[in-house]
Amino acid sequence: MTRLAQDCMTNESKIYTRKGLLELIDNLPLAIAVIDQHRRVILANRAVHLFVNHKGYRLIDQVCGDALGCVHREDNPQGCGFGSHCLKCKLNSSVRQTMETKESLNMVETRMEFTGMGKRDLRIFTQPLVLRGEEVVLLALEDITEARQHEQTLMEKERLATVVQMAGAVCHEMGQPLMVIQGFSELLAEDLGDEETLRSNILEIKNQVQRLGDITRKLSRLGQYRTKGYLGSKIIDIGAASNENTDKNKGIRER
Repeated sequence: MTRLAQDCMTNESKIYTRKGLLELIDNLPLAIAVIDQHRRVILANRAVHLFVNHKGYRLIDQVCGDALGCVHREDNPQGCGFGSHCLKCKLNSSVRQTMETKESLNMVETRMEFTGMGKRDLRIFTQPLVLRGEEVVLLALEDITEARQHEQTLMEKERLATVVQMAGAVCHEMGQPLMVIQGFSELLAEDLGDEETLRSNILEIKNQVQRLGDITRKLSRLGQYRTKGYLGSKIIDIGAASNENTDKNKGIRER
């Protein structure tokens, strides 16, 4: 938050006029609105209008969730505050708590879904104020969706690095025994001559060893973090995560 925004959110003693408060919040980068005792928006700065992203959309005198375009406002015919989801809504509960306790809230994080925007990660700040003799709540919203996505990307990279290191160790340990098994199975197949049943079984051993070799090669070339379902859980999808398949597909397209 900017210093001006912090001052706005922490000044508990000042009584504001509507015009003075709007002038104070209008150029702040955070989406800031003033909510009355009926949870209606009575002031909203430019950042709120940009967040809603609807030209000419009426914000003032709308209940908070209706004004912002929360998708769950349509869960109940009575609108925002009456649906089952509203009971768990941190935005709704934060405004109510601040109104009741007259205490500010800082950095309350939640995820909400909005019409036309999808799911967004938000950080909520509230501050009780007196506006022309009426007790109201100053509500500030910080959209942290991109920051959360960046954190998720970093976490996936860290996971991938761990998986690659483990895959490298597995490939190193398994490579030598596989080569020995494959070599001896080839020698046995040659020595058996016409003994078809035994020869067929040994060749099958060889084929399965080659299959294991393919798996270790793919493990050694992991380049993405991809998973698939397995027995009610998730495991690394070696085929999808390996750069080997990416290179093959690239070669086919280039032809």
